Amino acid sequence: MNKHSPTKKKYSKPSEGELLAITVLDIEKRTIGWSPGLKRSVYINKSTQQKVIEELKRVREAEVVTAYDQMNDKTLFIELDELEHEQFNKIYDQYLEASGQVFYTRKKEGRKMRSVFIFDKSAGIKEDVDVPEKKILFE
Repeated sequence: MNKHSPTKKKYSKPSEGELLAITVLDIEKRTIGWSPGLKRSVYINKSTQQKVIEELKRVREAEVVTAYDQMNDKTLFIELDELEHEQFNKIYDQYLEASGQVFYTRKKEGRKMRSVFIFDKSAGIKEDVDVPEKKILFE
C-alpha cells in the first residue's frame, strides 16, 4: 500500500489471494507495449505515432478483459496470456449459463503472477428467510 494513503493501493491489481468481485464489460485483442519513460504498459492503436511505437519495449498482442471492480469502484484492464484466456473462457461460460459472480485474483507461479478467475454460482442466489413476527416492545 502507498504509505501516504493507507486506504488506496498504488496499483489496481489484487495481491496474491485477494478476491475482487468483477463485472466483465468487454473482451478484445489489443496490441500492448512497455513504455520505459512512463514505466507502465500502454495500448497501441491506429492513431499511435510511429515514433512512440519505436520507443516501446516488449510489444505484443494479448486478450484484454475490461472489468468493473465492484469492491473498489474502478475499471480494470486485465491482460491475459493463452492459458489465462482459456481459464477465463471456461469461468465466463459458466457465468453466462448460470448467473452468479465472477471473482478475479492472482496467484504466484514461479517468478510470475498469473491471473485467476473463480466462479461462484451461489453468489447470485437469494435465499428465502423466515422472519419471526415483530414483538411489541411496550405493552
